[in-house]
Amino acid sequence: MAKLMIDPVTRIEGHLGIELDINEGKVTEAKTHSTLFRGFERIVVGRDPRDAPIILQRICGVCHTEHRLCSLRAIENAAGVTDEIPEQAKLIRNIIEAITFMYSHGIHLYALAGPDYSDGVAKTGLTRLNFLTGQGYREAVKAQRTLHECLALLGGKAPHFMTACPGGVTLQPDAALITRVTTRVLEVKKWAVGRTFDPSDDAATNVPAVLENVLAEAEQGSWKGPDPELGNALYDLISMLAVAKLKFGADKSGIGPGRYVAMGVFDKPGGGTYMPAGFYNGSSIEPFDEKNIIEDVKHSWYTAESGGMYVGDAPPLEPDYGKDVGYSWAKAPRYKGMSAEVGPLARLVSAGLDPLDLRKTLGGSATIGSTLTRNLARTQEILWLIDSLERWLLELKPGKKTAIDYNVPNSGFGVGLWEAPRGALSHWVEIEGGKTKRYQVVAPTTWNVRPRDNNGNAGPIEDSLVNVKVPSSPVSSHFIKDAGMDPLYILQAVRSFDPCLACTVHMTAPNRRKYSVKVEHF
Repeated sequence: MAKLMIDPVTRIEGHLGIELDINEGKVTEAKTHSTLFRGFERIVVGRDPRDAPIILQRICGVCHTEHRLCSLRAIENAAGVTDEIPEQAKLIRNIIEAITFMYSHGIHLYALAGPDYSDGVAKTGLTRLNFLTGQGYREAVKAQRTLHECLALLGGKAPHFMTACPGGVTLQPDAALITRVTTRVLEVKKWAVGRTFDPSDDAATNVPAVLENVLAEAEQGSWKGPDPELGNALYDLISMLAVAKLKFGADKSGIGPGRYVAMGVFDKPGGGTYMPAGFYNGSSIEPFDEKNIIEDVKHSWYTAESGGMYVGDAPPLEPDYGKDVGYSWAKAPRYKGMSAEVGPLARLVSAGLDPLDLRKTLGGSATIGSTLTRNLARTQEILWLIDSLERWLLELKPGKKTAIDYNVPNSGFGVGLWEAPRGALSHWVEIEGGKTKRYQVVAPTTWNVRPRDNNGNAGPIEDSLVNVKVPSSPVSSHFIKDAGMDPLYILQAVRSFDPCLACTVHMTAPNRRKYSVKVEHF
């Protein structure tokens, strides 16, 4: 039996450590260490509730849009005005959200997870995915800049956009602005999925041809590069997925609990969401009810009173660093007492979507969670987003109402349910005397990176690492010579969740107390 500590895990958002027990070249047990104190919710207590969206969107520099929108939804819910938000405002929020999703997925697939399958890291021949130097990477950076331009045009700045407010949005788009944003989105579409200038074209049109080309190249071990007519990004991402399956067996690695939670995202006219809420229990989809969410703190560095009940009833958290059984600043969210994975895969499973049957064909099942299917679902969602974003831009009409009058209620309780690129996001606010009395945030990665609960049940990332291979000979530049281990398969599995520890744990020191965490480095 050997122990391996990877701290910090690199190429993710924030600070994460992984503690592993390894026997006969496989992981037998894993623990996730979230190593910063979480305290953003404490900052907004006692303030005007309208301060919360502005402050809490600073939780993250990537998922800032989602935290602002989710906080707004909680405040609007507390005020009882959710159904009064103008349709044009919902449409603008959807567009801003979709742009952020595409931007975030691009970061993950090219800068965070992608290099694990590149020639530079794993000698795969995929030089386009080489970090910093690869042509595919460089093209993705340019596309990211274009998407940020779109966000700045609609939101006033990027990151941390400013135009969404309680009651709608302050933006009144004219024809010129809509054209500028649409033009840039079509530039990204052209790069991503080929020369599909007609808005009626399906973004997935070229997938079968690219898949056929890539599989032939993978078999020959010779990568010819993309055909711009079929899409440069499509080529890169399908190549990455092919290598993940054929070289690394990613369809059989990083297997999670097989349960998923989604909270719904992208508002439909008249109510509901295009991506629906739901709980997949391992065999079927159940209606989602936020009252089934409980955050356990048995192995988290918080007092027992800080969790263990419905999140809406939980008091402001109190740290208890150093308690014997604690090993993480993340709480342990559970749905109906069970761990559940969140993210693009959870959204698609809840929506019953498997575009082109790719997860079923390449991953073995549309509902299994593996290193391969998580990245595959993220790619599938990009295709859905491109089509939806283009359609929503064409639905914008200058001059339509974008906001209602809004007054802070003297008292109330509200829940905001939404999705970030990395998964289910919820904000909970209690208002008393016109001020925020209590606030809770359950961020997506908290669901995935959670420690064990009071019954000893592991979190999704911990679960997914059991039985992952740890070769004793190098297969990548991650090889740890002193330990005689190569953690590439471990890192591929962890990164397939696209963890964001910035959202999961937050640094603050309201009483200037200092916390320290002892870590080991290899």
